[in-house]
Amino acid sequence: MASPKIKLLICLTTLSLLIGCVPAFVTPTPIPPIDPIVIGTFMIQTANAASTQTVAAMPPLTSTPTSTPTPRNTYTPEPSFTPVQPYLFPSPTPPLNLGYYRVKHDAQLAMYDFRSRTYDFERNQTPEIVPLYLLPKLTSGSGRTNMSGRWEGYINMLNDNDERKLKYLKSPITALFNTAGFPQMESLTMGGNIVTLDEIQGDWARVHTMDYSSPPSAGEVNYFTRPDLVHKFVIVGWRKSSRITTLSNPSQGVIYYPFVSNRPVWVQLDRLESFPILPMEITANVDVSVQPEPGPKIEENKLKLVEGTSTTLIAYYPSGSDVWGRVTRGGWIPLIFKGRYYTSWSMATVPPPQ
Repeated sequence: MASPKIKLLICLTTLSLLIGCVPAFVTPTPIPPIDPIVIGTFMIQTANAASTQTVAAMPPLTSTPTSTPTPRNTYTPEPSFTPVQPYLFPSPTPPLNLGYYRVKHDAQLAMYDFRSRTYDFERNQTPEIVPLYLLPKLTSGSGRTNMSGRWEGYINMLNDNDERKLKYLKSPITALFNTAGFPQMESLTMGGNIVTLDEIQGDWARVHTMDYSSPPSAGEVNYFTRPDLVHKFVIVGWRKSSRITTLSNPSQGVIYYPFVSNRPVWVQLDRLESFPILPMEITANVDVSVQPEPGPKIEENKLKLVEGTSTTLIAYYPSGSDVWGRVTRGGWIPLIFKGRYYTSWSMATVPPPQ
C-alpha cells in the first residue's frame, strides 16, 4: 500500500495535467490597423528620396530652353488667337542670335550710294531684291527652288488666286523667277522684310526659311501670322525731282511669297538690321492703351501708358508690317502700327509698305 506522501504526489501530478488540457477562455488582443497616413507619408518620403537621387545623378543644364510664338489660326485682318511670345534677352557674347532682323533698303547701303539702285537707269522702279547665297561667301552663287505642285497652290492662296498678281509674280522677268522662269524660284528676298537667323559665321548669317518638305496652310502661315516666313514684294524707285528713294507695292497690288529654300541660304550681316535687344526701356510718344493681346488693332483700354511715361519692353510680336511689344505693365502696346511709331522704340529700316 502506498504511503500518504506518494498518494499526494500522484494527485498533484494528475491535477497539473488536467489544468494544462483545459482551453483558455481569454479574449485575444486585436492587432491594431495600419494607419493610412503613415503609409502615405512613407511613400512620399520614398518618392522624394528617389527624386533627390535622380536629380543628383543628372548632368547640369548647359542651355536654357526657349519658347516660340504660336501663330494665329485664321487668315483674316482680325484673327483670334492666344499668343505665346519668346522673351529675347541679350547675351554679352552670343554665338547665335535668334532675334528678329529687317532686311535693309537701298537707301541704307553704301553700295547704292544710299539711294535707289535705279537712280542712274532709265527705269525708275525695280524689285528691291537681296540675294541669298548657298555658302557664306559671295563666290558661292545662289540657288533655285522648285515651286511646282502644292507649293504653287500655296503661293496662289497667299495671293487670293488673283490672276493679275500671279501673272506678274511668276513672270520670267520679275525677280523671283527671273531668267529660269516658273517654277524655279531664285534664292532672294526683298527690303524691309523680317528674317530670323539659324547660324552666324563671321560676317555672314544663315537665315531661317520655311520647311521645304511640305507647304503649310495659307490660312495659318501668312504675312500677318508669320512675316518672318511669308514675305512681301517690294518695289524701290528713285524720284529724280526730289532725289529721294521711294518704296511701293507693284502696280498689280499687294503680293506675297513664301520665304523658302530647298537648301540652306546665307546673307551678309551688313544687309540686316537687328531689332533692338531686349529688355529695353521705352517712353511713350502719345497716350497708348496696354491691351491683353498684340493686335490686330489698337483697342481702347483703361490701362494706358501715358505720354512721357517709361516702361520696360520684354517681347516682340511682329504681324505683317506692324510690330507689337509686351511691356512689364502687363500687356501689349503697338511699337509701329500702320507706319507710325508710338514710343521711343524705332528702327532705321522701315517695314514693307502697307
